[in-house]
Amino acid sequence: MANEKIMVVDDDIEINEILTLYLRKNGFQVISADEGPKAVELVRLEQPDLILLDVLLPGLDGFDVCREIRQLTKAPILFVSSKNDEIDKVLGLGLGADDFITKPFSPNELVARVKAHIRRNTFFNESDTVKTPKVLFAGDLEVDLLRHVCKLHNKEVSLSKKEFELLSVMIQRPDQTFTLDDLYNRVWGLESLSDTRTVMVHIHNLRKKIELDPANPNYILTVRGIGYRFNGEACTDEPTTITTASSSN
Repeated sequence: MANEKIMVVDDDIEINEILTLYLRKNGFQVISADEGPKAVELVRLEQPDLILLDVLLPGLDGFDVCREIRQLTKAPILFVSSKNDEIDKVLGLGLGADDFITKPFSPNELVARVKAHIRRNTFFNESDTVKTPKVLFAGDLEVDLLRHVCKLHNKEVSLSKKEFELLSVMIQRPDQTFTLDDLYNRVWGLESLSDTRTVMVHIHNLRKKIELDPANPNYILTVRGIGYRFNGEACTDEPTTITTASSSN
């Protein structure tokens, strides 16, 4: 990490100043916005490396801002909000945000999350330079690890960055059982700050996009009391046709 640009979007002046102070102390450039439309325009102009985004904003709320800026950048988006309802977290992550941090929070914890997301984002971007494509198949599911493209029935599926990373981790290790903490550590890179709810929300959203019947998944199976595994029986060397979903869960 070297002088990455972080955008703070929060209409609370005190929180904005505290976050700016801690981020600059840790070597980041910081730009800020205090309302929704300004945040969208700043992303367009400045192309920040990561965005910290409040939910309750004037002009456009954080969810609308997230929806718009996700079309402009692949940079990690972290919601920082006083709203702690599960539905808000599901909605935010479903719109393409990478994480959801609830106020009040420790500034040091937030900086740790920022560093981890920057580090993971850099790692996955650098993996794009690999010259040999690697495409994995499971039934009618096709996962191109080089191009970060997922297809179902030969049609591209729109996955968020974290959804694709979760799928990539699991499909490369079929039948390996991953705990929630393990998946969080591998994808978010925050070993000491595991947020298992974030993993569960992303798995829920991922299943809705790739499973014929998300309630009875064929690909991402639940291992009761432990976590998840990718169904190795579905994996093939080339595309096949699946007409029904397994009832395994």
